[in-house]
Amino acid sequence: MGPSLSFRTWLLVAAAIGAPALFLLWTPRAESPEPVAEPAPASAANVRAAPPEAAKGPDTELQQVLSEPDPGRRLQGFFRIFAPLVSSDPAEALRRLRQVPAGPERTQGAFLLVQQLGIADPVGALAAAREFSAPGDGGQLLGVLFSRWAQQDLAAALARWETLPAGPARESALRALIESWARRDPSGALTWARSREPSAERAAALEACLRELAARDPAAAIAEAASLPAGNAQERVLQQAFAHLVRRQPAEAARLLPALPPGDAQTLIVSDVARALAERDIPGALAWSNGLTIDFTRWLALGSVLSVWAQRDPAAAARHVLELPPGPTLDYLAGQFVIHLAARPQEAIAWAESLRPSARDAAFVNLASAWAQSAPAESVAWALGLPAEPTRTNALAAAHAVWRSLDPAAARKWLEDAGLPPATRSRILAPR
Repeated sequence: MGPSLSFRTWLLVAAAIGAPALFLLWTPRAESPEPVAEPAPASAANVRAAPPEAAKGPDTELQQVLSEPDPGRRLQGFFRIFAPLVSSDPAEALRRLRQVPAGPERTQGAFLLVQQLGIADPVGALAAAREFSAPGDGGQLLGVLFSRWAQQDLAAALARWETLPAGPARESALRALIESWARRDPSGALTWARSREPSAERAAALEACLRELAARDPAAAIAEAASLPAGNAQERVLQQAFAHLVRRQPAEAARLLPALPPGDAQTLIVSDVARALAERDIPGALAWSNGLTIDFTRWLALGSVLSVWAQRDPAAAARHVLELPPGPTLDYLAGQFVIHLAARPQEAIAWAESLRPSARDAAFVNLASAWAQSAPAESVAWALGLPAEPTRTNALAAAHAVWRSLDPAAARKWLEDAGLPPATRSRILAPR
């Protein structure tokens, strides 16, 4: 959602960027045309006597400003004209804004106009917000409007929201309305959201409430997130709530995490929890991580703990990995941990050679990639000298992919000169 600025703030901005006038002259339009006397023919003397500004109407001035090639000066000039007009004659401002092509001037002008209309002309404000909302902008104008209305008159804001047609804009307006409501009356907003029939709008309202709750009481937000349908909304709430909880109470976050249903939310959060625990107690973090029952989730947690440990005592962390029993856990962790040793490639190679074969091969491939970040030619040469397949080609592919991203011409020339079999070349160039 875009920033919600008061009209006073916009005027201050306009003044700061060089708007010397407080208002523009404008001519009100009559409701119905009135008879106008035929003007007397202008004499050449009269035409010569007219100042040049008389021939330049407001629309011409606007077009001249919008033709300014410098973006900063163009926006300054636009606000010099538009900001005072919004205050003095919103209807004329609306007419002018319709002449402005898509871009920063139109977007910021629409925000300013909608803010002003929202005070005295809610119907006009709603119409303008819908008119100037661009596809894909997330309904920002409507969000600004309904957030403000929710602060001024909640019942009226809800009634106006009900008039919106179904679609993303209606949902965006609801989120803004509920967020504003929940900041002032969290229990009332949550009760209203729960009372809605199951739908995408109910989920959006609940999410807005719970995201506000996450900042104040993350544990309660985590518990309430169970009322959301599984999917993106639930994951967003959980991630935000756990982010707050990890900073304040990592042990509580660790206790609650295993209770989450397996899925993306748990996978995304586990590394942060493990890292926060390790910052305080590495043995305790290892014990917690090893207690996780889903393999990949456990590996992610252990990798995060080892990352913290490697910064403090890389030798001790390296010994811990070497002492792990053979199996998929060791293979995964060896491949991840060797990245922390890649700044000293020869030491990393010696460490990896102490591992069991499957873990060693995983470490070699990731070492080739990490080493190539700083010395791609050396990494590729080392990978080419590995004795066994498929580790050699896998390591070559990993190192060469990094080299191609850093120096495509040099990487291509090396591959052309290497004399590798076509099948090997294809595997090296295959998407990773």
